[in-house]
Amino acid sequence: MDDKKAFNEKRLMELARKVSQDEQFINLETFNDEMTISQVVRFFNRYGKNFTKTMIQNYVRVGVIPPPVDKRYYTKNHLILLTLVDNLKLIYSLDEIKTVFSPILKNSTSFEDDIIKVSDLYKDYIQLHTKALKDWKEYLPNTLEEVNKKLEEYSIGDNEKDTASVFMLVLTIMAETIALKKLIHLITEEYLNNNK
Repeated sequence: MDDKKAFNEKRLMELARKVSQDEQFINLETFNDEMTISQVVRFFNRYGKNFTKTMIQNYVRVGVIPPPVDKRYYTKNHLILLTLVDNLKLIYSLDEIKTVFSPILKNSTSFEDDIIKVSDLYKDYIQLHTKALKDWKEYLPNTLEEVNKKLEEYSIGDNEKDTASVFMLVLTIMAETIALKKLIHLITEEYLNNNK
C-alpha cells in the first residue's frame, strides 16, 4: 500500500463523495420531443450512457418499457425509464426491474394508466437516491469505527491495519447488500409479483 493513501474515515468519505458525484442523473424536466431509436442512442451517448438500439429494443420486447409511440417514437417517459433501467441494471436483472416496474406501469404498452406518473417517479427516485447517499455521512464512519473496534481484538501489525480495515469494511457492506437484496426479493415476491 506504499503509493496508496492511508485508509481512514477521511479517505472513506472522499470515496463516498466520488460515488455521489458519479451518480449524476440526466435532467429531463424540459424535454418534450419525441425521438427515433437512433436519436435516443445519440442522446444518451452525449451523457456518457452506453445504450444501443438492440438494448432498447430488448427492453421493449421483454416489457421493461412500453413500445415506442406509433411503433417509432420514444418520449420523455421512455427516456426516464431508460435512465432508471441504466441505473438499476448495475445490480438488478431485467426480470427484477420489470417486476418492480410492473405494478406502476399497469399497461406495458402505454403510459396512460400508470399509478404514478413516470416524471414524478423519476423526480422521487432522484430525491430518494440523493438522500441515501447523504445518509452515508453517518453510516459509513460509524461502520468503519465498528470494524476498527473489532480489529483491535486481533494483533495486526501497523503496516497491515489498512488492509484489514478495508477487507472488513468491504465484507460488512457486502453482507448488508446481500441482506438487502434478499429483503427486496421477499418484498417483490409477496407484493409485486403478478404471477401469484
